[in-house]
Amino acid sequence: MKMNLLKNKSFVLLWIGNAVSLLGNRFYNIAIMWYIIEKTGSSIALGLSVLCFTVPSVLIMPFVGVLADRNIKKQLLVGSDLLNGCIMIVIAALMFFDGFPLALLYVLMIISSVVSAFFSPTIGATIPLIVGKPHLTKANSFMQVTNQLSNILGPALAGILLALTNMWLLFLINGISYIISAISELFIHVPKIDIGHVKKHFFLQFKEGLSYVIRYKNLLHLIIVGGVIINFFLAPLNVFITILCNQVLKVGSSGMGIVDAAISVGALIGSILILLNVMKDKIKMVIIGLSIEGLALLIAGIFTNSYLAMLFFAAILGLGISFASVGIGTLYQTLVPENKIGRVSSLLSTLSTIIVPIGTMVGSSIINHLSISLVLNISGILVTLSGLSLIITLKNKSENKTESLSY
Repeated sequence: MKMNLLKNKSFVLLWIGNAVSLLGNRFYNIAIMWYIIEKTGSSIALGLSVLCFTVPSVLIMPFVGVLADRNIKKQLLVGSDLLNGCIMIVIAALMFFDGFPLALLYVLMIISSVVSAFFSPTIGATIPLIVGKPHLTKANSFMQVTNQLSNILGPALAGILLALTNMWLLFLINGISYIISAISELFIHVPKIDIGHVKKHFFLQFKEGLSYVIRYKNLLHLIIVGGVIINFFLAPLNVFITILCNQVLKVGSSGMGIVDAAISVGALIGSILILLNVMKDKIKMVIIGLSIEGLALLIAGIFTNSYLAMLFFAAILGLGISFASVGIGTLYQTLVPENKIGRVSSLLSTLSTIIVPIGTMVGSSIINHLSISLVLNISGILVTLSGLSLIITLKNKSENKTESLSY
C-alpha cells in the first residue's frame, strides 16, 4: 500500500510541497516573534502579533469551506501558497532596507492569516480525492511525519540562522518555500466531484454544511470531543510545562526546549508506527490516541517533581497526539461526503482555533487557585473519559454501514 501511495504523482507533489512550506513557516513563526520582541521589547506587541495570526482566519474560516468544496481546489492551493510567498518576500525586502513601521508588519501578518485560512480546509478536501479512501490513513500519516519533522528541525535551524545571519533571510527562505510549494501544486491532478447545484447561494451552502454537522450525531460527537474538549484541555499545556520547568524542576529554558522536542519526537514515532501498519483501524486509533493523551497528563500530574517522568510524559503525549490527529482527520474524510469535506473541515478548524485561547486562559487562571498536579490529574481523567466516550458512538457507526453519513 505504501509503494502505491508513493507512486501517486499528485500526492507526492502535494506532500513534498507542503513539507517545504511547513519548514519555511516554522522559520517565519520564530523570526516574526523574535523580530517584534527585539524591535519593541513589549509583551503587548507580542500579544497583538498572536491576534494577527489567529483572529482573521477564525473570522473567515467557516465560509472558506464553501469554496474548498467546489471544483477549484487546485487554484485555491496554488493561489494561497503563491500569495503567501509574495507576502513573505515583501516582508524580507522591507527588513533588508530596514525602514518599515510595526503597523505595516501587522497588516501583512493579517493578510497572510487570511490567505492561509484558504489552505487548510482545501488540502483536507483534496487529499481524499487524490489518494482514495483506502490510502487515507497512510496519506495523513505521511503528512503528520513531515509536520513533526518540521517541528523538530524548524526551531533548531531557525535558531542557528538567527545567530549566523540577518533576520530578513528567514522571511526570504519562507517566501521561497511557499513558491516552491505553489509550483509543485501546479502539476497535481485533483479529480472533479459532483457539487450538485453549483449556482446555490454561497450562504445557503454554508448553512447546509452546518446543518449537516448538527444533524448527524456521530460526526457532531467526534467534533465536540476531538475539536473542542481535547483542545480545551491541551491548550494550557505550554503554560503548565513552562511553570514546571521553571519553578518546580528548575531546568531552565534548555530543559523546557528538550521537553518540547520530546513531544515532537513522540509524535514522529507515532506517525512512523502508523506508516508501518502497527495501527490500522482508524476508530481504535482515535480512541487509543485520546486515551494515551489522558494517561500522559496523569503521569505528569503524579510525578511533577521528576524531570525524567516529564520527558516520558512528553514522549507519550506526542505519541497520543499523533494517533489521535491522524485517526480523527481520516475519520472526518471518511464519514463526510466529498462535496462537504471543506465545510466540515473549516468548521472544525474554526472551533479548534477559538477554543485554544479560551482553554489557555482558563488553565492559566485555575492554577492560581489549585495545584498544578491536581489540574493535570483532573485534565487527564476528563480527556481519557472523553476519548472512551467515542467507543459507543463510533462502534455504532462501524456496525451500521447504511448510516446516512455516507449520503
